[in-house]
Amino acid sequence: MSSLPHILELKNSLSSNSEILTNFPDAVFQEYLKRWTDINKQIPSAIVLPFSEEDIQKTVKWAVEASTPFVTKSGGHSEWSTIGSNGIIIDLSRYSGIDVSENSQTATLRGSVLQKAVAVRLAEAGVFTALGNGNTVGAIPYFLNGGIPTSVSITGFGSDQIISARLITAKGDLLDVTEDIHPDLLWAIRGGGQFFGLVTQLVVKTHPLSLLGNDRGVIWMGAFVFPIDRADEVCSAMKLVMDDERYGTSGLLMVAAPPPARKPSLIVSARLTGDPNDADKAYKSLYNLQPIVANGGEVPIQNVSDGRAAFEVKGDFKQFCIAGLPGFEIPSFLKTISLYEEMIAECPDAINSAFNFQWDSRPVKSSKFDSALGHHHVRFWQYVQSLKASIAFASHVCRSELTGRYHFRNNLIWHTDPKNRSKVDEYSKRAVAVMRSGQDEADWVDYQNCTRVGPIHHRYRGPERLARLKQLKKAWDPTGIFSSQLLE
Repeated sequence: MSSLPHILELKNSLSSNSEILTNFPDAVFQEYLKRWTDINKQIPSAIVLPFSEEDIQKTVKWAVEASTPFVTKSGGHSEWSTIGSNGIIIDLSRYSGIDVSENSQTATLRGSVLQKAVAVRLAEAGVFTALGNGNTVGAIPYFLNGGIPTSVSITGFGSDQIISARLITAKGDLLDVTEDIHPDLLWAIRGGGQFFGLVTQLVVKTHPLSLLGNDRGVIWMGAFVFPIDRADEVCSAMKLVMDDERYGTSGLLMVAAPPPARKPSLIVSARLTGDPNDADKAYKSLYNLQPIVANGGEVPIQNVSDGRAAFEVKGDFKQFCIAGLPGFEIPSFLKTISLYEEMIAECPDAINSAFNFQWDSRPVKSSKFDSALGHHHVRFWQYVQSLKASIAFASHVCRSELTGRYHFRNNLIWHTDPKNRSKVDEYSKRAVAVMRSGQDEADWVDYQNCTRVGPIHHRYRGPERLARLKQLKKAWDPTGIFSSQLLE
């Protein structure tokens, strides 16, 4: 049972379709406790399942008045949607939905609606928006934290799509946030994350499917696999692809150890927007190398993440590390291959991890408005990603055949032995450090949706932007009800 006083008072104030779980050993409690990652997993005193926006507001008010800490959970992918016995989880899974307005070219997202539900409903209406990878990721927090979409050169970032919101403040007030009402708050939630209030609804812009460059609402997706001993020539070929703006290519260059052999290999998870028939020309340099696997085909935009179900499984120790980079440096990437081999030799339980370089051959579409997001100069990212996701994606592509330059370094660590937590984290940090070699620290970029540690100016670029965010945080959440980020 909950150790919190007055929890019955909250329960009696909520609608009959809401529920409060307090029995930790119970199977239902355990199921709702599951998250995408077990890192820092804690046990709350209660899990509150509000049914309506009013129920959510009542829960926040109760928590504030009772001095009870809380975190919010949507899709459960956040590393920070966990709290100890002194607090509660506000789980929004019973409050979810999407409405599409074809006249205004917008969509209204509610509560815990997931990216897949958004993508499917939009496609039914003949539109799409700037969604990222991951069907089970909560759409609203994805947009609030910037959101790196598969269509970034066409649409811009996820937060660039935000038009308005409904938000519960640290005082428990429910506000409409628009360009005319609380415009400073709108500026902040466009890339500043969930640090200013609990967003119950979000209105985002939509785009006609024809913007994808064809009349079928599809993109081309493919996978190329090479043995690791061909890394030099594969990287040289990839450099040609990345630097060719004639074609709208994007994707991941990954070092991973796929089954059944579990030997380190190079996998290119490739995409192309525009005419799918251009794929042979766009990826000619890779086809010429005669890869072990070379598959590709048209995929409807709403199905681009369907092959990643294995990656979305809950549990284990999983964590993204995403850093922006000014370009693709082959010698540095080759060094990360050695680090990967060293990591899985020392920590065999990390075999499902992958070190990745994400690219987009074309610049990020600029935003029409200023916002808290300062990453529009970034189009290359360093990732560490799940190997299971990579292999599942390759299989998905095979089935689908029937249907200012900065880049990102993307690392997703995935391991199972708690004794190796610090070791695997250290390898991830070393991989990012290698790719940043020679770069001025003042230019480092961290993707804010993946970390809450380290210098905050790496996440929110520019002293004026950061100062404004801190000022707004003090104005709207001075005691850190929604996290102490931007107060420290």
